[in-house]
Amino acid sequence: METRFEVKGLSHTLEVFENLRDQIGDAKKSSRILTKVAYNAMKPVLSTAQQKVAEDTGMLHNSLTIVAGRPTRKDMASNYVKPTDSAIAKVTTKPIPKRLRREVSAKFGHFLKEGDKKAFSRARKKFYHSQNIFYDGRAIANEFGTANMSAQPFLRVSLESQQQTVSELVGMLLDQEIRNFIAKNPPTTVK
Repeated sequence: METRFEVKGLSHTLEVFENLRDQIGDAKKSSRILTKVAYNAMKPVLSTAQQKVAEDTGMLHNSLTIVAGRPTRKDMASNYVKPTDSAIAKVTTKPIPKRLRREVSAKFGHFLKEGDKKAFSRARKKFYHSQNIFYDGRAIANEFGTANMSAQPFLRVSLESQQQTVSELVGMLLDQEIRNFIAKNPPTTVK
């Protein structure tokens, strides 16, 4: 007795899987789905971190943001990023654009040449504030402490308290993105 099976449409199914891999996986550098999912999953961590920081000037609160993307070499140096990670997201302070840092050096560098670090710091802070950049260098001091201040971590605590929520959100958002992809690219019936 011999049993035979015939599979039709397999080539189209493989094509859909390859297309899905290209859109969601690491095959294309232009893929944004994993980055979008990672970014949105970190929103509860950002919210918790903003609630935990001291509300003195509000600058630290306003400087916190989510940065998501493909891991860089610098990211790979972290214990938290693995070589197999396709996308990462982190809560951090907003990066200051290089163009503005160069402008600050050009405008206020004379203070440093004169040895007046405090005047340079005040001018730099005022300039950044005028550009709606709320950089607050106290994030690192609060998180890890200094010689004069004990650590008051808020980023690590926020991530640890929200890790279950972030994991669940990644699964839910990725499922939603895959369903959206399938809805836009429905499989055709092959006869």
